Amino acid sequence: MLFNLYPKTKLKDLFGREREFREFREALELGERLIVIYGMRRTGKTSLLKTCLYELEYPFVYINVGEIFREHCFISKFYLYEEMACSFTENMGFFEKIGFKLRELLRRTRAFHISGSGVEVEPAVEKISISSLLRAFNSWARKHSTRFIVAFDEAQYLRFSGKTRYDGIFAWAIDELENVTIVLTGSEVGVLRGFLKFEDPKAPLFGRYRREIFLKKFDKEKSLEFLREGFKQLNIDVASEELEEAVETFDGVVGWLTHYGYYRAVRKLNHKEAISKVFREGSKLVLDELEKIIEPSRERYVAILKAVSKGVRKWSEIKTYVEFKTKTKIYDRNFSNLLEKLVKYGVLEKQNNSYKIADPLINYVVKEYL
Repeated sequence: MLFNLYPKTKLKDLFGREREFREFREALELGERLIVIYGMRRTGKTSLLKTCLYELEYPFVYINVGEIFREHCFISKFYLYEEMACSFTENMGFFEKIGFKLRELLRRTRAFHISGSGVEVEPAVEKISISSLLRAFNSWARKHSTRFIVAFDEAQYLRFSGKTRYDGIFAWAIDELENVTIVLTGSEVGVLRGFLKFEDPKAPLFGRYRREIFLKKFDKEKSLEFLREGFKQLNIDVASEELEEAVETFDGVVGWLTHYGYYRAVRKLNHKEAISKVFREGSKLVLDELEKIIEPSRERYVAILKAVSKGVRKWSEIKTYVEFKTKTKIYDRNFSNLLEKLVKYGVLEKQNNSYKIADPLINYVVKEYL
């Protein structure tokens, strides 16, 4: 159902992303080697990625880099291999259904083996490089005249991997591995782009072709259509004015619209209770994410966010507000860097030299908790 709170895996549940699904499919059919999916948090990147992986039925490995970072605060090669082993284990039934001979692939890699409990990492796996693993995937895929997808969800966290240069590994793979497609997603759009450095002539990925897919927030009509369809699936009648208010409140962020629909239709809360529940529960997650971003210069970041939440939009006006609140003089360049970081992390949106908070729940957290 549309109001399922977890990432979607079936096309019939992937509302409003048909064009993006077709783009992904086309990229694979054309043999493209790098796909990058951008979008702010809770716009459905993981749902799009997982739906493409399961619906298009190519062999794949899925790595949740963000989850590794949240648990270990560092992306080591061993942690990546552990995540790959979990992905192979979880999808053994699916691979069998599509005729993907997982055991044959794993023998080529020498990094994994199948035991009674699933796929496990070999003890000597640290000696196996990422590039040799990708080469093994490519060799297997070429033999079977197919593509192998290596998907890194929240790939911006790969920058916390010490001396390993994943941008260089990806550049090499694009050049050398004709049967491997690497997929990267990132909610911190500016951070991911800064990590990949496609426009930097000195960076490994400069000049490399990639398919870029952008997930935007739903507009008003698409948001209303999403809610109507979700309630229709569950035979729930909701007044038009309540749908309108929910759409205005959650500003096209499909994740929050999904939570609202779940609380109304599944948990049976009324309209006001459902909206309140989304803010109460969602704000806990948003506050935790936001605190990690603003921690290096908390006083100044809080002042910036307070200014924007009050309707201050222009660079010079925000700066004046921040200097007044913090009672400090800030050099223009330093202030621009602070604003730019908030844009990179998807906290602020910049449109025509004007700034706004990207997510209504971030706006709520700024007003209520900071």
